[in-house]
Amino acid sequence: MPGAERDAAGVRSATKEPLHEVTGPLMAAALRSALAWLQANQDLINDLNVFPVPDGDTGSNMYLTLRSAVEDVEKGGEVRPAAAVMQSAAHGSLMGARGNSGVILSQVLRGFAQELANHERVDAAGIAAALQEASNVAYKAVMKPTEGTVLTVVREAAAAARQAADGSDDIHVVLDAAVREAHDSVDRTPQQLAVLRDAGVVDAGGFGFTVILEGFARALEGVEVGLATPPPPRRVGEPQLRPPGFAGVEGRRGAAAVAAREEGWGYCTEFLIHGPGLDLDRVRGELAPLGESSLVVGDPDLIRVHIHTHEPALLIGAAARQGRLSKLKVEDMSAQHHDVLDRAAAEEAAGGRANGADLPGARHLGVVAVAPGTGFREIFRGLGVDQVVEGGQTMNPSIEDLLNGVRESGAGEVILLPNNGNVILTAQQVDDLAGETTVRVVPSRNLPQGISALLALDPTADLDENARRMEEAMAGVRTVEITRAVRDSTANGRTIHAGDVIAVVDDRITEVGDDNLAVAQAVLTNLPDRPELVTVYSGAGVAEEEAEKLVSALRTSHSDIEFELHPGGQEHYPYILSLE
Repeated sequence: MPGAERDAAGVRSATKEPLHEVTGPLMAAALRSALAWLQANQDLINDLNVFPVPDGDTGSNMYLTLRSAVEDVEKGGEVRPAAAVMQSAAHGSLMGARGNSGVILSQVLRGFAQELANHERVDAAGIAAALQEASNVAYKAVMKPTEGTVLTVVREAAAAARQAADGSDDIHVVLDAAVREAHDSVDRTPQQLAVLRDAGVVDAGGFGFTVILEGFARALEGVEVGLATPPPPRRVGEPQLRPPGFAGVEGRRGAAAVAAREEGWGYCTEFLIHGPGLDLDRVRGELAPLGESSLVVGDPDLIRVHIHTHEPALLIGAAARQGRLSKLKVEDMSAQHHDVLDRAAAEEAAGGRANGADLPGARHLGVVAVAPGTGFREIFRGLGVDQVVEGGQTMNPSIEDLLNGVRESGAGEVILLPNNGNVILTAQQVDDLAGETTVRVVPSRNLPQGISALLALDPTADLDENARRMEEAMAGVRTVEITRAVRDSTANGRTIHAGDVIAVVDDRITEVGDDNLAVAQAVLTNLPDRPELVTVYSGAGVAEEEAEKLVSALRTSHSDIEFELHPGGQEHYPYILSLE
């Protein structure tokens, strides 16, 4: 905005137009922006990881947790009260929490959601109160709270927000104060924890929260009261993040600066316990003493457990007596730490950085996707895609378009999702032209396959493993594209006239009819295998009421299937259905 300036933290000053309330759609947009900003800076956060032990990568764990939160928000739709949006985010983050930092982040979102209960919109005082409750819930979740961690950063940011809200009803002012204090609080963490000071880093979880908070605030810049359409997420290439206060540290940093323990670090053990009727306090009392860094959080229906233990079998056995377990993960932290030390020694021998990362945290793995329509482009950005190249049916992007997207991602390795059968061959030419950047094409033939592939992406895995995971995920998705025939023809023994509505199921015409609903009904009725979930993406020319009417009719006829509706904005295809 004209006249607006940035302070040292990269946050706009109060010369912005005042913002007095945040609606559900704006809340969803802010969460997507936070996810994008976290993804852009996750390597920098990973580089700081040291506390309490080498327990995976903090940035990646927080990213995967927040991504799960945003996915739940997208499933429920954005045209909802702010409270409902945050409730979805809290539930999604609990289901997808990774590592110590991810579980604590899930509790931050839970507290934020609890404070907003029943609120259609939230004002500046409400934002400050929600941050305060986020801090309260996060502290309660940790058995032995330690200052100089993310808990401190959330608490001090909330206090700054509360003080700002006492003097202003402008949400920009409140969030800017919270972001500035979060950065300052992060810079103070080495003074509070010797392990951070000795390793030459600030607290990784605290810095991760600061990145999330800043991304949340950036989405609301320039927003005016009454704006109906949420702004797009801020992307990589926006003004730089304020670096934490460890610049200039020489030698090993982070986990590479921590000596191996003779007794080892044990195993990071995580899982979900399913209810109903779970007694959280009793479960916490029984499981938490079985290890260190214990986090046992949730409600009577679902409990998330994260504990470091030398005897994971004992912990898992005790948990299995409480309820059904799922999403079990056991990782050898000693092996993780030895890998870190080996990489550091190798880099020292080669004359490189001893911590295995170059500041300011250039990302190693990026994703570029092809998508038509504003709805699909926003969906892909919300799922963490670095660059979306416009294109699709009848509008295939050129090699140059795709190459520019790869270069603009700023990543050393890039996964390219063509999302259209006609684009795959073009995409496969990009690697030879990308110089030092390695480009791997995951051959998604349509948009639902691309979305399914993205949901399988694991930032902690390498390029080959992610390509394998994504291709496996695509194989479990069937796609239905509903459109009108442009000429007379025959297909699979059917006579088709120009203007007929046709259904193309995985590139094969299976149904012909007079209207979209009849054809969609026929597809679902005649499927050999019933899907559990059908996601409907409406096209550019479809009114919202019309799309809702179609999905409502499908729900009535197929009560055993769960349906979701999202605006895709694609041309030529009034409806695209993803069957899972």
